[in-house]
Amino acid sequence: MAKAVRQPPSVSEQKDFRALESFHQSLEAQLKLVGSTTVDLASLAAGATDTVTVTVQGARPNVGQTVQVGVSTTLNTGLLLWGIVTANDTVTVYRYNRTGSAIDSGSETYHCRVMP
Repeated sequence: MAKAVRQPPSVSEQKDFRALESFHQSLEAQLKLVGSTTVDLASLAAGATDTVTVTVQGARPNVGQTVQVGVSTTLNTGLLLWGIVTANDTVTVYRYNRTGSAIDSGSETYHCRVMP
Protein backbone atom coordinates (compact mmCIF):
# COMPACT_ATOMS: atom_id res chain seq x y z
CA MET A 1 0.00 0.00 0.00
CA ALA A 2 1.14 3.55 -0.63
CA LYS A 3 2.72 5.42 2.25
CA ALA A 4 1.30 8.72 3.37
CA VAL A 5 3.65 11.67 3.09
CA ARG A 6 4.40 13.29 6.42
CA GLN A 7 2.50 16.53 6.95
CA PRO A 8 4.55 19.70 6.42
CA PRO A 9 6.03 21.14 9.58
CA SER A 10 3.58 23.22 11.60
CA VAL A 11 4.15 26.87 12.42
CA SER A 12 5.73 25.90 15.72
CA GLU A 13 8.10 23.47 13.92
CA GLN A 14 9.29 25.91 11.22
CA LYS A 15 12.66 26.41 12.92
CA ASP A 16 13.04 22.76 13.93
CA PHE A 17 15.52 21.40 11.39
CA ARG A 18 14.66 17.80 12.33
CA ALA A 19 11.00 18.33 11.46
CA LEU A 20 11.96 19.89 8.12
CA GLU A 21 14.46 17.13 7.38
CA SER A 22 11.91 14.43 8.20
CA PHE A 23 9.35 16.02 5.88
CA HIS A 24 11.82 16.38 3.00
CA GLN A 25 13.08 12.80 3.38
CA SER A 26 9.52 11.46 3.37
CA LEU A 27 8.68 13.45 0.26
CA GLU A 28 11.90 12.47 -1.52
CA ALA A 29 11.28 8.78 -0.85
CA GLN A 30 7.82 9.03 -2.41
CA LEU A 31 9.14 10.75 -5.55
CA LYS A 32 11.50 7.83 -6.22
CA LEU A 33 8.64 5.73 -7.62
CA VAL A 34 9.87 5.97 -11.22
CA GLY A 35 10.32 3.67 -14.19
CA SER A 36 10.85 3.73 -17.94
CA THR A 37 10.73 1.48 -20.96
CA THR A 38 11.73 1.85 -24.61
CA VAL A 39 9.42 0.45 -27.27
CA ASP A 40 8.88 0.74 -31.02
CA LEU A 41 5.13 0.52 -31.42
CA ALA A 42 3.27 -0.10 -34.64
CA SER A 43 1.50 2.74 -36.43
CA LEU A 44 -1.53 3.97 -34.47
CA ALA A 45 -4.66 4.31 -36.62
CA ALA A 46 -6.86 7.41 -36.53
CA GLY A 47 -9.05 7.43 -33.40
CA ALA A 48 -7.33 4.33 -32.00
CA THR A 49 -5.84 3.68 -28.57
CA ASP A 50 -2.98 1.38 -27.61
CA THR A 51 -0.98 0.73 -24.45
CA VAL A 52 2.57 0.48 -23.14
CA THR A 53 3.39 -1.23 -19.83
CA VAL A 54 6.03 0.34 -17.57
CA THR A 55 7.39 -1.28 -14.40
CA VAL A 56 7.45 1.11 -11.41
CA GLN A 57 8.52 -0.59 -8.19
CA GLY A 58 6.26 0.47 -5.31
CA ALA A 59 3.27 1.56 -7.41
CA ARG A 60 -0.04 0.25 -6.06
CA PRO A 61 -3.48 0.24 -7.75
CA ASN A 62 -6.67 1.54 -6.14
CA VAL A 63 -4.98 3.83 -3.60
CA GLY A 64 -5.33 7.10 -5.51
CA GLN A 65 -1.77 7.42 -6.79
CA THR A 66 -1.14 10.01 -9.51
CA VAL A 67 0.89 9.08 -12.60
CA GLN A 68 3.01 11.49 -14.63
CA VAL A 69 4.00 10.31 -18.13
CA GLY A 70 6.74 11.71 -20.34
CA VAL A 71 8.55 10.69 -23.51
CA SER A 72 12.19 11.17 -24.47
CA THR A 73 11.39 12.62 -27.89
CA THR A 74 9.10 15.36 -29.14
CA LEU A 75 5.54 14.12 -28.76
CA ASN A 76 3.36 14.21 -31.86
CA THR A 77 0.66 16.82 -31.15
CA GLY A 78 -2.02 14.38 -32.28
CA LEU A 79 -1.23 11.92 -29.47
CA LEU A 80 -2.70 12.08 -25.99
CA LEU A 81 -0.90 10.15 -23.24
CA TRP A 82 -2.07 9.19 -19.78
CA GLY A 83 -1.05 6.57 -17.24
CA ILE A 84 -2.84 4.47 -14.66
CA VAL A 85 -1.44 2.13 -12.00
CA THR A 86 -3.12 -1.11 -13.12
CA ALA A 87 -1.36 -3.67 -10.89
CA ASN A 88 1.30 -3.82 -8.21
CA ASP A 89 4.50 -2.33 -9.65
CA THR A 90 2.83 -1.79 -13.05
CA VAL A 91 1.78 1.40 -14.84
CA THR A 92 -0.15 1.18 -18.10
CA VAL A 93 0.40 4.14 -20.43
CA TYR A 94 -2.43 4.75 -22.88
CA ARG A 95 -1.83 6.45 -26.24
CA TYR A 96 -4.81 7.93 -28.10
CA ASN A 97 -4.57 9.20 -31.68
CA ARG A 98 -6.99 12.13 -31.91
CA THR A 99 -6.15 12.94 -35.52
CA GLY A 100 -7.79 11.82 -38.75
CA SER A 101 -4.75 9.88 -39.96
CA ALA A 102 -2.37 7.20 -38.68
CA ILE A 103 0.65 8.17 -36.54
CA ASP A 104 3.92 6.24 -36.52
CA SER A 105 5.98 7.45 -33.57
CA GLY A 106 8.94 5.12 -34.06
CA SER A 107 11.02 4.09 -31.08
CA GLU A 108 10.26 6.06 -27.91
CA THR A 109 11.18 5.83 -24.24
CA TYR A 110 8.23 6.27 -21.90
CA HIS A 111 9.05 7.60 -18.42
CA CYS A 112 6.59 7.35 -15.53
CA ARG A 113 6.57 8.83 -12.03
CA VAL A 114 3.98 7.66 -9.51
CA MET A 115 3.07 9.97 -6.65
CA PRO A 116 0.89 9.41 -3.57
